[in-house]
Amino acid sequence: MTERYCQGCGARIQSTDPNRFGFVPEHVLGEEKTVRCQRCHRISHYGRDELGPVDAADSIESIRAGIEWSTGVCLVVDLLDFDAGLPPELLGLMRGKNALLAVNKVDLIPPKTPVSELESWVQSRLDYYGLPHMRPVLVSAANGFGFPALADQVTALGNQVLFVGITNVGKSSVLQRLLRMRIGGGKRKQIEPTVSPYPGTTVNVSRWHCPGGLILADSPGFVPGGRISDLLAPDLAQQVIPHKTLSSHLYEVKEGDTVCIKGLCAVECIGSTAPGLLIGFSGSGVKWQKSSGRQLDKWLEKDNDAAPVKDWEEHIVQLEAGQDLFFSGLGWVSARKAKYKLRLHIPAGAEYTVRPNLVGPKKK
Repeated sequence: MTERYCQGCGARIQSTDPNRFGFVPEHVLGEEKTVRCQRCHRISHYGRDELGPVDAADSIESIRAGIEWSTGVCLVVDLLDFDAGLPPELLGLMRGKNALLAVNKVDLIPPKTPVSELESWVQSRLDYYGLPHMRPVLVSAANGFGFPALADQVTALGNQVLFVGITNVGKSSVLQRLLRMRIGGGKRKQIEPTVSPYPGTTVNVSRWHCPGGLILADSPGFVPGGRISDLLAPDLAQQVIPHKTLSSHLYEVKEGDTVCIKGLCAVECIGSTAPGLLIGFSGSGVKWQKSSGRQLDKWLEKDNDAAPVKDWEEHIVQLEAGQDLFFSGLGWVSARKAKYKLRLHIPAGAEYTVRPNLVGPKKK
């Protein structure tokens, strides 16, 4: 009997164990060529993922096999979490492949920041990481911005194109919108990729046969290291993952002051060259606030048994005016008018990066 796979998440269809991926009750299988598993149905209709994410090791093997099958790869990254979207291990799997970069969630950047400025910033980060060959296209899966250009670039990758990316960058949403365009066959009735706020929804490579012999394929999300959102319980992680228009909170900060996101991160000023400003940016359901360093333990909820973070690390960082201090999977703070010496309090294992401003005046 030919094996069948869920068109929504790629899991192999089975009717024996509802607590495993790909379960479909035998009596509803019918004769359809394509089918969606019970987990995908419940995620799409009820917003519930009772089985949790696919194992990270299994997802890597699926990605590896998908890349070998493909004639080209479209890497999807989240503009608000850009640096986290370029893990060396995933880039290593793509080495030697014709590749395209879809930079998603451009709609979350306030309109006062020109797209041309964002494009220049993205290219500068690619140059920094030694990826000048990767062609970036800024897009929004939410409103369709940039998709005509993306469709043109995708067709240049050959007739077997795999979409890859770390978890929760909107990879399946990007593919879903392409499938609804002419490149994917328009609005013909078909089962689409399952889109959800949960990491690890896609289990295996799923393929869609499109006009002209083109095959577009979705892959499991790559699980990176060091993202704060991945260190949290699923309900809180959904709040932290960028999904809202970027918000900012500007504070005059001097030695002894702290800006923080309660229970998740704190940036303590231990020195500055002049009176200056720190701006906290977030594209999620959490926000930056200012406090005195004397209240640090309270803001980090170190005495709270139910606190989201139990183990903390401290780091000393120099941040110049015109630079962002980016926390992987959370947000960032940006320095204005002064050079700061900062003590960071972040969850153990979390990663951070100092980079040029994404939003606002650029450092000359």
